[in-house]
Formats: sequence, C-alpha cells, structure tokens
Amino acid sequence: MNLNNNEIINLIINRRSHRKYLDKDISDDIIETIINCGRNAPFGGKPKPDCQVAEYVIIKDNNIKEKLTLNYEDRQFVKDAPIIIAILANKDNDSKYQEYILSSALSIENMIISAESFGIGTCVLSCFINHKKHIEDKNITRKILNLPENVELIALLTMGYKDDSEQIPEKQLKNYKDIVYLDTYNKYLE
Repeated sequence: MNLNNNEIINLIINRRSHRKYLDKDISDDIIETIINCGRNAPFGGKPKPDCQVAEYVIIKDNNIKEKLTLNYEDRQFVKDAPIIIAILANKDNDSKYQEYILSSALSIENMIISAESFGIGTCVLSCFINHKKHIEDKNITRKILNLPENVELIALLTMGYKDDSEQIPEKQLKNYKDIVYLDTYNKYLE
C-alpha cells in the first residue's frame, strides 16, 4: 500500500494553520458542507439528534469579527477572515453527557479537514479556559455572540481561501518513537 498517494492522509499531514486569507467569499454551499462534516463527527451517546451537543454560529458581520479580536495584536487576522464559525456545545441537548468538549473537538477536526479539501485555510482559537484572563475573554466573547447559559463556547474557527504570500513556519514534530509506547507507558517501540 502506497500511503504517499492517499489524498486524505496527505491532506491531514500537510495541513497548517492559516492566518492570512484572500478577500474572496466562501459560498454558502461550501460552508454548509464544512459544517455538515462537523456534524458527522463521532459524538457520545446514541446516534440520535438529542445526543448531538455541537452547535455552530456562522459569523460574517465585520463589526462582530472586529469585536472578536478582543483588541489583541496577535488576533487582528480574525477581523480579516471571510468567515468565522463559533463551535458551541449545548449542554441541554444531553444533560447526562459530560464529554461535550471532546465531541465538539472531533467536530472541529472534521471541519478543518473538509475546509482544507476546498483549499480553505483555517485557524482554531481555543484559549478560553486556561487562566483568569482567558475566562474574562470567554465571557466577553459569549456576550458578543449572545450565548445563553446552557451553551458552552468551545472554540472559534477562522476560515478563508489561503493567501499564498503568508509565511508559515515548517511544522516540527517530536520523533514518533519518543511519544508512542507499546502496551504500557514508557515501554518504547523497538
């Protein structure tokens, strides 16, 4: 089996985060397809609608995009993204299910890969839980998006057709054998 010719494997391995986009609209059909790929990600519980916790807000409004930069210098690219999708978890959909962050993260990954297949670059903004300032940012973002209490903000996903002038550093990964173990932790592969 020649894995180098596998289109999906190559898409995943070569994908990078993009913060510079062309001033080009993404069609509603493509946006719907990307979100449908997210909706089809694995989620906890039975494969029924009441177990699906992920929800989405498509953001096109320039005033809202400007507010979502939160005045951070390194977030100014957010206002230039043609589309931002807020990925949410409606905790009321299945109140017994507590792994809503995992279900939403799986949805995000499906959306990233599907966007990549259309030549659309993405960047995930997800630092809403780590320390006091991030919690404040999350509360501001929740107000901007008018989110009710039962809906958790998981991440924002910026999207746009890639601007080839963007300089993206080469991804450097740890050695496979330094992070993959056999049967138990610290039992290294040979």
